[in-house]
Parts: sequence; C-alpha cells; structure tokens
Amino acid sequence: MTVPSPRISERLSADFGPSAPSMLTTLERLEISQQVDPERIHAAILLASRGSQTLFEDALEHAQEDWRDLLDRTGLAAEDWRDVVDEGFGDNPPA
Repeated sequence: MTVPSPRISERLSADFGPSAPSMLTTLERLEISQQVDPERIHAAILLASRGSQTLFEDALEHAQEDWRDLLDRTGLAAEDWRDVVDEGFGDNPPA
C-alpha cells in the first residue's frame, strides 16, 4: 500500500471533487513496481485521466499492465520527470 503524496491528493480533489476519496483509496491499493517512484505513477495516472473518471480507470489499468508506456504517454518517462511533476502539481514540500 502506497499513500499518495499531498500534492497528488490535492490534485485528485481538484480534478474529481466528491469522488476523490474513493479514487484516493484506489491509488493507495495500486500495486506499484519497486523499480519506479510511486508518485511518478500516481502523477501519470492523473495526467492521463485529464479529469475524467473513465480515463482515470483506463490509466489505472494501463499502470498495472504497462507502467512504462503510461509514463511515456504522459511525458514522465525521461530523467526530468520530477521537474515535470513539480510544474504540473506544484513543488513537493520538504519531508
């Protein structure tokens, strides 16, 4: 179980409003490869969903089947992915 970062949670709330809590639970339950940062996958899912619950579900499925392709589709495949996420989701607060 991976808890989404605060900025992912905020974006989820902004994009999906009242549906966000159940969608957050879905993100928490998503099995993510240890090869990739969970925030990277969560951000890719939100970018691919573009505020659509149907696209969100499609992106979740894609993340489970071929997360590398999902990263490529959403512009998060390159080494500068953190910069892209910072730009789209706001700076990550220090831990």
